[in-house]
Amino acid sequence: MDDESYPDDPEAEADEIEFATVAGGPTVEAAKAKALEQLRKVVPLVNEADVEFIVLDEGGQGGFLGMGKSHPRVEARVRPSDERLDEGMPSAREQLLEFVEHITEAMGLDVTIDVTETPETVTADVAGDDLGILIGRHGQTIDALQYLAAIVVNGHRQSRRRIVIDAEGYRERRESSLRALADRTAQKVARGAGEVALKPMTSAERKIIHLHLKDHPRVQTESDGVEPYRKVIISPKRRQQ
Repeated sequence: MDDESYPDDPEAEADEIEFATVAGGPTVEAAKAKALEQLRKVVPLVNEADVEFIVLDEGGQGGFLGMGKSHPRVEARVRPSDERLDEGMPSAREQLLEFVEHITEAMGLDVTIDVTETPETVTADVAGDDLGILIGRHGQTIDALQYLAAIVVNGHRQSRRRIVIDAEGYRERRESSLRALADRTAQKVARGAGEVALKPMTSAERKIIHLHLKDHPRVQTESDGVEPYRKVIISPKRRQQ
């Protein structure tokens, strides 16, 4: 009986493939260990906590003198990313709260922090007086803190989520401001101003501009430059050949 390793869907993108393997052994535990060993040949860094084991055959003693005896067989399958476990770690919510508390305390800010979460996102909303120092010029400080928080919270997790740090609605105000800027610039370009380059922005801010103008009938957008000076270029839409 041959052991085997296989992806469920060979046509899927690499990060969407669900890998599995089947192995046999003298005991169920031995079969599990062998299946895990085989699986790690395909997915080297997989944690055992992120593997689901399914006993396909518990084995049998067979008949007279053990004739027909079969060994246990176990399937080991890598869990989908949204089902993987991060055992022994504090929750993402706890880690984000601790990070923001530490930062705001070090900055001498008297704030309240409300952390909420969804399956996709963990958000820390900061409320208090004089939060300009937390936000920084054009949001540079809060964006940098959000970037660091994502590293702290997601760094050693199998299942990662988007991390957001907000300060009394700054993110929503900034998004509205960027959309208004996109509309004004698109109108200018459509009237014949030619190509216009916006000031350098973070990738998240550039994405807001791109998505807001993606269906505009007369202009198109693209990003140009090297981080941290990468910017959005808004130009007249090219005619289809």
